[in-house]
Amino acid sequence: IAEATNNTTDDVYALLKDEEYLNRMIDKYWFLTSAIKDPGIYYSLEGYLFPDTYTLLSKDVSVEEIFSVMLNKMEEVLNEYKSEIDSSAYSVHELLTIASVVEGESMAVQDRAGVAGVFFRRLDEGMSLGSDITTYYAIQVDPHSRDLNGDDLDLENPYNTRGPNMEGVIPVGPVCAPSRSAIEGTLHPEDTGALFFVSDKNGKLYFAETNAEHEANIEWLQEQGLWYTY
Repeated sequence: IAEATNNTTDDVYALLKDEEYLNRMIDKYWFLTSAIKDPGIYYSLEGYLFPDTYTLLSKDVSVEEIFSVMLNKMEEVLNEYKSEIDSSAYSVHELLTIASVVEGESMAVQDRAGVAGVFFRRLDEGMSLGSDITTYYAIQVDPHSRDLNGDDLDLENPYNTRGPNMEGVIPVGPVCAPSRSAIEGTLHPEDTGALFFVSDKNGKLYFAETNAEHEANIEWLQEQGLWYTY
């Protein structure tokens, strides 16, 4: 927004912290709830601004106007799934949060229902989601910039699903803007029986039912030169 319009980065962040604005948006959009005001959330509308290409008529457009366009698009998309969202055991905030992790963990659209299936299965088993993407978001580091270290993984943070006390817990909020395919995959998860998955350096995912199979997949990827290195 700062690059494409006459708004500054500070203008964007200021609106995200404007409680009066957030209350108005919660009143306006059925999918926005007080969950976006949780003090543990970094950016109140993270995950709710639908990712798409938007045409703006002027560089003088306000941040609020830009957000309205993106929220309207999210409403248009979510309206298609409203009955499924309403009948889900999870809130719309939880579903979008899971969808955002699905988005971050899967490059290929065809993998997203399977990744969602793993996450729901882990939640049902009382396991943590164990997602590196959530750890990177928690520490505010680009996932492609470096590997995670022990301090990162041990960080107690409401986003970090690899940290302590996150068994059976959904992150406090979305970690990115989920696409339609990630939302659909989350609402229609594929239960493959898997509890684990790992990605090779090309983004292909390998699913496993047991930790032993998972570790064997990692070892094979390393042997084949398919392991992602920084």
